[in-house]
Amino acid sequence: MAKLSEIILPKELGEDAESSIVLWYKEIGESFEEGETLVEVQTEKVAFEVPAPFSGILKEIKIKRGETAKTGEVIAKAEKS
Repeated sequence: MAKLSEIILPKELGEDAESSIVLWYKEIGESFEEGETLVEVQTEKVAFEVPAPFSGILKEIKIKRGETAKTGEVIAKAEKS
């Protein structure tokens, strides 16, 4: 099995900011391209689309819709392509 790479909630949202997952644009098993929007999150002040940091296949969603995560936290894992 290939080593999975982590997708984290980016620091651009603010240091130690908490965000709610609004919508995953991809489901497990779907492929995506670097820069493509993977997930939409909502902070206290703004909604933010998180782009894919690399191309790959989504293998695991760690923070599901409606759950919260802090910046720097792993929100998903994917196999790089």
